[in-house]
Amino acid sequence: MKRTTWLCLLVGVFVGVALLSAGGFAIADAPKVSTFAPAKDLAGQVNEYVKEFEDAVKNESEFADNQGKIAKDANTLIVIVLALGMHDTDNPYKAAAPALIKATQDLAAAKDHAAAKAATEAVKKAASSKAGGADKLKWEKVASLPELMKAVPLINTKLKRSVGGSRFEKKLDESAGYSATLAAIAQGAIANSGETEKPGEVEKWGKFCVQMREAAAAVNAGIHAKDQKATEAAMDKLTQSCDDCHAVFHADVKK
Repeated sequence: MKRTTWLCLLVGVFVGVALLSAGGFAIADAPKVSTFAPAKDLAGQVNEYVKEFEDAVKNESEFADNQGKIAKDANTLIVIVLALGMHDTDNPYKAAAPALIKATQDLAAAKDHAAAKAATEAVKKAASSKAGGADKLKWEKVASLPELMKAVPLINTKLKRSVGGSRFEKKLDESAGYSATLAAIAQGAIANSGETEKPGEVEKWGKFCVQMREAAAAVNAGIHAKDQKATEAAMDKLTQSCDDCHAVFHADVKK
């Protein structure tokens, strides 16, 4: 292969890496997690997911009915825990984050009831771990992008319902958890550009992830301010971020 061809390949690799570590959607220079996902909101979601895992592995029948859901939820929990481990405020899962991420990755990969049940027990144990090591965590690929993208519309639907009409003030805690989760997914998914249908569009993927993260953060802020009008406006931006991304990376998905 000619030297110039090799140089082009090296430049292409360097640019791809640089795009993931510099610029407006930087991974290494990501904003403080507290600016887009409050620790309390994320921590509350950990509790909910663990409870659902326990229910889903009670027996063979439950596992068979929920295997797909376990995969989506486990991958979602992975990025939630990563965000908690890297959070700039103290939280119950900061010290447990590395161990909890590993245990939840094992659960996401479980193919049968026995493995899933054992992995769920490991997740519960890891959730109370004090092993530490969160200082070594970084924004990198930790979860499956396809599973995260399956989870997003489901979480978004719950969020829309909980902020709508008279439910707004009754569902503040739930809504805050859902919006923080979407923000964490958006930030965590920046590193998954290689799993998209157009892995060469690193810059666009990063920008769409940031767009989603910021919109979800605005929804979360509106919820905490108990400002339904601001929350609804932010929800429109959140929907638009998904539509904009689908137009480039998944055009077959309907709005």
